[in-house]
Amino acid sequence: MIIRAAASHDHQIWARMLAQRHAPHGTQKEFLLEIAEWLELAEPMHCWLAFDDDGEAVGFIDARVRSFAEGAPHGNTPYIEDIWVDPRRQKNGIASKLVEAVEAWARAEGYEWLGSDAELTNESAHGFHAALGFEEVERLVVFGKPL
Repeated sequence: MIIRAAASHDHQIWARMLAQRHAPHGTQKEFLLEIAEWLELAEPMHCWLAFDDDGEAVGFIDARVRSFAEGAPHGNTPYIEDIWVDPRRQKNGIASKLVEAVEAWARAEGYEWLGSDAELTNESAHGFHAALGFEEVERLVVFGKPL
C-alpha cells in the first residue's frame, strides 16, 4: 500500500473517485473542473491517494484549511472534506492510513487540531471517527431556502 500526495497528473484519478464517492451527484468531468477551482483558492484543497501493490488507486482523502470549524479551539483549522475507499477494499485499514497522512500534513504545518464530519445518519462513519480518536463536538442541522 502506498499513500502519497496527489500530483497534477493525478487529477483524473481524484475526479473519478470523487464521482464515485458522491454518485449520482456529479460526474468525473464536473469534479475535474471543481478540482481546478479548489486549487486556486486562498486555502487550496489537498489530496492524498492510496494505491495497492499493483499500482491501482483504491482510495483518497482530501482536506483543506478552513477559517472556521465547529469545535476548533481557534480559526484556520485543517478539515477533512472527503474520504473514500473502493468498497471492495474497505475494512483493510486504508481509510485509517489516509487519515494518518492528513494528520502528518497538519502537524507539519503547525496545526494542533483536525476537523471532520459525517451525516447524522451515518453511524459507521461515526464509529470510524471515534476509533481514530475523534470526538463528537456538535450536531448540526443545516437549513436553506431559495431566494
